[in-house]
Amino acid sequence: MFPEKSLILLFSNFPKYARIIVVLGCINMVGMGLSGCGFEPLYGERAARGLSSLFSTIQIQRPAKNPNNDVNRAVYNALAKTLKLESKPRYRLDVIAGGNKEGVLMDNNSREARTRYMLKVHYSLYDIKEGAIVTSGSASSSTSFNVNVSEYANLVALESAEARAAKAVAEKIVLKLASWYRPMAQ
Repeated sequence: MFPEKSLILLFSNFPKYARIIVVLGCINMVGMGLSGCGFEPLYGERAARGLSSLFSTIQIQRPAKNPNNDVNRAVYNALAKTLKLESKPRYRLDVIAGGNKEGVLMDNNSREARTRYMLKVHYSLYDIKEGAIVTSGSASSSTSFNVNVSEYANLVALESAEARAAKAVAEKIVLKLASWYRPMAQ
């Protein structure tokens, strides 16, 4: 017999309240089993110092003020929402972002209808006291947007795609920094 049919036959003789109690008991057992699996949230601060102590000591290097630096500013702003410097900086995070776009879909008139925007960011975390790089890496993200006949709509869509990709890359960098710091904090 299939498990569903055997369960139906098993529970068919039980009163409704007894079936509810059995189902709630099973859910409770599964919950208790998962509570001992060792899962700890990223920002959890049990016995070891948490990641907020790391994130509050990272100074993000500001991008240079030139008009071709919109992508670096978008990544900086996305990182600044998570990495809030609250004390004297111990680390400095340098990021170099580069983005490009390419047409991925053409319409019936051989015009570009959809564009993919790809963002790649290289980052380095410097220990200010030691004067050395403690970790570095790269993160990337891609997103796409529809191309319109209006140039203004296309610029707004591109800026929105840059912001979405920058947010995704910033989240990846924060996760990579957390995975670098986690073994040292324990």
